[in-house]
Amino acid sequence: MERPSTKNTRWIEFIGGRNLIFTLIAGVLLGALIFIFYLVRFIFEPLGIILGTIFAPVLLALIFYYLLEPIVSYFEKKGIKRIYTIIGIGLILILLIATFGVWAVPKLYSQTASLINDFPQHLANFEATVQNFVAGTMFEEPVQDIFGSLEDVVAQVIVTLSESFGDIQYFVGNIFSTISGFFVIMLTAPIIAFFLLKDVRKFKHYFLKLMPPKFREDANELGGILDIQVGNYLKGQFIVALANGAIVFVGFLIIGMPYAMPLAVLVTITSFVPYIGPFIAFVPCAVIALLESFQMLLALIVVWIVEQVLNGNVIEPKVLGEQLRVHPVTIVLVLLVMGNLFGLFGLVFGVPIYAIIKAFGVFLFRKFKQRYNRFYGKDEGDYEDTEFSQDEYINE
Repeated sequence: MERPSTKNTRWIEFIGGRNLIFTLIAGVLLGALIFIFYLVRFIFEPLGIILGTIFAPVLLALIFYYLLEPIVSYFEKKGIKRIYTIIGIGLILILLIATFGVWAVPKLYSQTASLINDFPQHLANFEATVQNFVAGTMFEEPVQDIFGSLEDVVAQVIVTLSESFGDIQYFVGNIFSTISGFFVIMLTAPIIAFFLLKDVRKFKHYFLKLMPPKFREDANELGGILDIQVGNYLKGQFIVALANGAIVFVGFLIIGMPYAMPLAVLVTITSFVPYIGPFIAFVPCAVIALLESFQMLLALIVVWIVEQVLNGNVIEPKVLGEQLRVHPVTIVLVLLVMGNLFGLFGLVFGVPIYAIIKAFGVFLFRKFKQRYNRFYGKDEGDYEDTEFSQDEYINE
């Protein structure tokens, strides 16, 4: 008896044959596993609370580590023990913080309070100036409508905030919880950073010992890539932000810009956000300058142009260099997505998070190439660029 032919049709071969069936089954099983985890997600809530609690201090400690590690390593090469350098840096930082607290914090507080108190009067003066300028012209009525709408919006915002506060005890309790959590983070992060700086080699050796011997070389290589990408970016961006804030502050003092210190602090904070940050900071600065006078606005524009020229041609090329070569379009898209997902945190840390994901993605793709070459390379040709190194990753 003749057995029926088991040869696949051209269509079956085109869509993958039995490989397609196995792939679909694996996809269904993966979806079922995700669905089961979703149903029992309450089991993972304690883990989420633990990770959420330690995430902020560990992140801040890593930033401290990446900023201070080059200094500690430099003096270690000069023959000074790491512990002595760390203690010295800690004392210097405490002295700087104390000096800043005594000199700058009162000024920052007074200028910020003055800005909040005087802003309604500045806005009223600006409204009166504009209305007097357009009085008797065809623009008088539209301008009045615009200012009327703005007043309605401000009033609605005030009412909404008042309703959102609700019970004053609940509001005060939230403020106290936020402040206490902030101080806990600021106290614990330096302690974690101290032990990271002191025992970084022990930590690396310990984690490598946890890995199977087969994967230790890959883990060490991937860790080196993350150190280069994330560490250099964080410390570089920190230096760039401080430099931008200092330049703007000096420029504001020269032109007599009101509320120079709080606005310079705002510029420093927003400088952590690439490309979008300068625009975010410029808008409130321009509003304050325009409320002061039109000449002040022109002077602000001059200061801003000088700061952007220095930042784009001197500071960033010298500090950041070629450490994180990401196309500007990619950075903007990353900021849009991360900002929508995680708010301010996503805007500040979106690019380094992207660098981490990219490093893992390139690493996994390298492993895929090697596996492909093992099974298909002899017949179909090797997948190119299977080698992977820190230098190649940086310069790609």
